[in-house]
Amino acid sequence: MLTFLRYLVAAPLLVASAAGVPIACQLLSAYTLRRWRDTPFDVGAELTERLTEYDGFWPIPLALVLFVVLWRTTTVWPRIALLPSGCIAVGGLITAGFTELLSTVAALAAPLVAWTLAWLAARVVSRPVTGDVRRSPAEVGVRLRGGGRLRVQSRRLLLDKLPAPVHAAATVNRVALRFDRITHVEVGNALTPALWRFANSSELTVTPGPVLRIIGGGQEWLLPCDNAEELHRLVTERAAVRAQADPRPPLESSRWDLAKPLWSLNGDPAQRNTQKVQNGQHWLLVMSALTTAMALFSVYRVFTTSWGYLIGVALFGGIGYGTARAWWSFVTSQRLAEENPRSPLADDPDPRHLPVTGWSSSPVALGHMSDL
Repeated sequence: MLTFLRYLVAAPLLVASAAGVPIACQLLSAYTLRRWRDTPFDVGAELTERLTEYDGFWPIPLALVLFVVLWRTTTVWPRIALLPSGCIAVGGLITAGFTELLSTVAALAAPLVAWTLAWLAARVVSRPVTGDVRRSPAEVGVRLRGGGRLRVQSRRLLLDKLPAPVHAAATVNRVALRFDRITHVEVGNALTPALWRFANSSELTVTPGPVLRIIGGGQEWLLPCDNAEELHRLVTERAAVRAQADPRPPLESSRWDLAKPLWSLNGDPAQRNTQKVQNGQHWLLVMSALTTAMALFSVYRVFTTSWGYLIGVALFGGIGYGTARAWWSFVTSQRLAEENPRSPLADDPDPRHLPVTGWSSSPVALGHMSDL
C-alpha cells in the first residue's frame, strides 16, 4: 500500500516532466511570437492547435509509454524525461534564433527542469529506504566510494558506471548478480586502500571504511559504501522476497557469444584497454522509436489524407520492427554476459578467505533500523 502511494505521488511529477515542461515551452514560444507580431494570444486555442496537429509532440506519448514500461527502473526516468523536452528545446532554439530572449531561456531551461522533476519522482519512489521499498520491485541506486554505482533492481543487482575494463577483450562494462544466485552477504571494513578487480576486469578502488561483500554466481564483489549496513538489509530482504530462478540456455547457444570471452580473462594484459566498452546499442532502440513514430503518423495520414501513405507504413514499420528485434537480441546476450562473467561451471569464491589486505568483518546490527 505504501509503495502504491509513493507511485501515486510520483505520477504527477513524471507527467509534468514528460508533457508539462515541453508543452509549456511551446506555449511560451508561441506567446513571444504573437507578442512580436502584436496579435492576440489565446492559451486554449493555441494548446488545442498544437495537441491536435503533428507538431513535434510525438516524443511526449513515447516518453509516457516508456515511463509505464520502465516503471520499476527509476534510475532511467530522468533520461526518459529528456526525450520530449530536448526535442522541443532544439526546435525552440531554431525558431527563436537566439533573438527572443524569453523563448531562448525557456528552451535552454526545459531539459533541466524536466530532468529535475523526473529525478524527484525517482527519489519519492526509492527514498527513504523503508520496509516497503526493500520488499518492492522499485530500483534503488547507490553511489559507491571511489566510483561506480550499485542498482538494486527487482530480480538482480547491477553494477555500472565502472572504469573501463583493463582487458580489451572484455565485452561488457557492467556486471550483474541475480538474487537467486547470491550465496553470501556480509558487512566488513577496509583498513587500507586496495584495488579490487571484478569479473569483467573493471577495477575499483576500495577506500578505507565500510564495505559490503557479496558472493554468488562465481563472482565476488567488494562495494565500498558508507551505508553498508542499510544496503546489507536492502539486499538480503529483497533477495528473500524477490528472488526468482532464471534457467540459463545451453552453453552451445549463440546467446553466450558475448559472455564466453570474459571467462578466459586472467591476469594483467600486455597492454591495458583505454577504450570505454559500449553497451546497450541504444542507437538501435532510438532508431526503432523514431521509425515506429513515423509509421504511426503514416497510419494517421492514411485515414486523413491519402492511401499513398501506406508506403510509409510499410517502410517505416519494417525498419522499426527490424531495429527493435536487433536491439532485443543484443540486449538479451548482453544481459547474459553481465550476469555470467564467470563460467556457470565455476565455483563460488570461499567466503572464509580474506578478499584484500586489511579486511575485517563486522557484525550487522539491524535492531535500530525502522521496518516501516
